[in-house]
Amino acid sequence: MKHLLVRLAVVVLLAATVFGVAPRASAQSEAYVEFYGAEWYYPSCDPVSGNYVVFYVDYNIPAGYILHQEVSYTSALYGNFYDSMDTVSSGMSGIGSSGSAPVPPDGKTLYKAVVYAPNGLELSSTSAEADCVTGSVFNPYGDVYGINEPPASQRVLGTVLVDTPVYSEASPTAALKPVLKAGQTWFIVGQVTGTDGDLWYKVFVGGANYGYVPASAIAPQGPVPGAK
Repeated sequence: MKHLLVRLAVVVLLAATVFGVAPRASAQSEAYVEFYGAEWYYPSCDPVSGNYVVFYVDYNIPAGYILHQEVSYTSALYGNFYDSMDTVSSGMSGIGSSGSAPVPPDGKTLYKAVVYAPNGLELSSTSAEADCVTGSVFNPYGDVYGINEPPASQRVLGTVLVDTPVYSEASPTAALKPVLKAGQTWFIVGQVTGTDGDLWYKVFVGGANYGYVPASAIAPQGPVPGAK
């Protein structure tokens, strides 16, 4: 029990190093932070010591802006914990960096990051939750995805050609908050004709969740499942 409590207590510092080691930001005006992926560090939670969840982050935090990080744990065995940390940025940005947080074996961990302007105005926030009981990793706000991949026979890797929103249905009017970035690869699991008459691909975005993107925005690296 003591070992896990120590791990829980230091998680914010561990997560903070993700942002601190990133390269200095180029001249950009937009300040943002978003998780775009998450996965378990091990295949499953250990019934005694729990597990770590790894978050992948895309961010730009100009000099003088504030990064607020907070982590909360829900656990019947060890009690509920909360910790937070504020960091004034010296100017940093990055994509593909990762941070980790421990998860109690009988509960869950919620990790949140917020970017504030020097005047205290909240500009961007993102969060991710990992649950050892259900084995799920997800984001309550819809911009990070879980780990349960579709079977190999029901997917094909696709390369994102241009930044594109994820859509709840194959319709230009159904855009969600998550954005797939050019150069990323995601699983395509099917295709449909959209309400605009164009071809759309159904893409895997974690767990039981799927979304849609225009076919012009992502290139499959092989035959699309279900295509005729």
